[in-house]
Amino acid sequence: SLICLLALVGIFFAAPWPSLQAVFHVALVLGLAPLEPVPLMAGLWAVAAGWVAEGTLRMVPHPGGAAWVDLTLTLTVLFFNRFWPPDRRLIWWARLAGFTLLHALLLHLAVALASGAHAWGRGWLWALLTSPLWAMLAWRFKPTAYLR
Repeated sequence: SLICLLALVGIFFAAPWPSLQAVFHVALVLGLAPLEPVPLMAGLWAVAAGWVAEGTLRMVPHPGGAAWVDLTLTLTVLFFNRFWPPDRRLIWWARLAGFTLLHALLLHLAVALASGAHAWGRGWLWALLTSPLWAMLAWRFKPTAYLR
């Protein structure tokens, strides 16, 4: 929980740099929040990440899409981790990289539905390029119950 709180604070303080903010955001939503033992806590961390990102990133005219996408994908990653736990780091990294791309697509779709056409930016690319780094951090904090 402390590492999730640090990532949430990172989202807030990285607001002047949207690409760095996207890295903290995706790391919390896809890597760290699904490691919570209680799914409700994982969902709360995800929703908080969406609200903080939309609240500090002054480019989203109508907020709400990020929190929905974050909650959906955090619970999906949690489901995959519980029922198909990865046994190797490469599988873990590939799974989180795939979910990073899915997160970017769903997030832009949700924002487009809520507020119309918008600029994509390069945050999704930075989140994808740094996914080995934050995926390995999440691997370190992964509960042993996920191991086979």
